[in-house]
Amino acid sequence: MDLKQLNAFLAVADSGSLVAAARRLDLSQPSLSRLIGQLEADLGSRLFRRTGRGVVLTEAGELVLDQARSLLDQATALRQLVAERRGQVNGPLSFGLPPSIGVYLSGPLISDYHRRYPQVRLQISEALSGDLQERLLRHQLELAILYDGAISASLSLRELATESLLLIGGRGAATLAEGEIPFAEASQLPLVLPGLRHGLRSLLEQYALRESHRLNLEVEVDSLRVQIDLVRRGIGYTILPGRTLAALNRDDALQGIPIVSPMLERRCVLAWRRGHVLSPAALAMREAVDAGFVAL
Repeated sequence: MDLKQLNAFLAVADSGSLVAAARRLDLSQPSLSRLIGQLEADLGSRLFRRTGRGVVLTEAGELVLDQARSLLDQATALRQLVAERRGQVNGPLSFGLPPSIGVYLSGPLISDYHRRYPQVRLQISEALSGDLQERLLRHQLELAILYDGAISASLSLRELATESLLLIGGRGAATLAEGEIPFAEASQLPLVLPGLRHGLRSLLEQYALRESHRLNLEVEVDSLRVQIDLVRRGIGYTILPGRTLAALNRDDALQGIPIVSPMLERRCVLAWRRGHVLSPAALAMREAVDAGFVAL
């Protein structure tokens, strides 16, 4: 039994598919099957059974799962200890962030990090906050920026910033002329918002429930680019932080005003699995993200 076999086992367990796991590990499917077969031979038991949709863990596989994660975490901790003594930061790092943050943060953050730590193999994922949380819990990401809200207790959090939210529409729209708008009025406008898996939408629904309002959803779209394009075309309004608006409003065609009564805010946090020992590359990224938000 070796770490490569355990890593292959976890990739298949997390994805439920030999094809997806082989793609994730950059292995051929026969090579991956061979690693799983060697591990099963070492343990003397089948770890997976095939279904019409892929593979699922057997009872023995369920027993191996937590121990395999623990062993790989211990191996990561050992590598970290040795790397810190050598003063080196290298190896892979999987990091995720939502599109509405990535649009203003990812460029300067990642380019500066890559310049300082060229030996780190970065794997950057931009996805909805709910998807990022699931990938953290499934050990597919080591670090991710999330919006505070319905966050699993299995994650450790580090607060980054609190952002005020704006109602955004086409420049010159009569609704935006007052310079601010009560949430009761904003919630009744035709809104172009992401789906419920998005942290921002979940937060807005919480505000609406607390204030006994109901969001008037005109279009539900998870793509930030499409969301903004629809607002530019006059389909409706959206709600985003000011920094996101500034990064997207290159042609000055959009306008944003504060939402008040109550003032809408969201909290950004950096998250990782509770109890997981962060690699040197992840610790360096945590410092870089802190510095990036301070500099904004």
